[in-house]
Amino acid sequence: MEENKALVKSVIEDVFNKHNLAAADKYFVELGREEFKQFLNRYFLAFPDLHATVEHMLAQDNLVVVYLNWTGTQKGVFQEMPPTDRAVTIRSADLYRIENGKIVEHWEVVDNLDLLKQIGIITFNEKSMA
Repeated sequence: MEENKALVKSVIEDVFNKHNLAAADKYFVELGREEFKQFLNRYFLAFPDLHATVEHMLAQDNLVVVYLNWTGTQKGVFQEMPPTDRAVTIRSADLYRIENGKIVEHWEVVDNLDLLKQIGIITFNEKSMA
């Protein structure tokens, strides 16, 4: 289990924080890897200073769950929204399944609604909900 946690920590540092998409090749199996890299690249282009901090990490058998707190500044286009120069905080919960030292499956829950609100794509008026 400690090896699996170390693997996920390395992914967070090498791929997420250093924005090294090529490093994903050594951590993830081939199936779905390119799509994952393209997904991350869209975030890296929009938020070039994007950084993830581990808040919690648990492992059991071949599963690792990690709660991440992401920070960044929108300096590029994101979902057709021009750069806003706004600082954002994004939270995610990620579950990784590891086999033979590689990530074979990854699930992620992200509060995208809050992200879209922070950069101004959507607005939310609490008074309209009353």
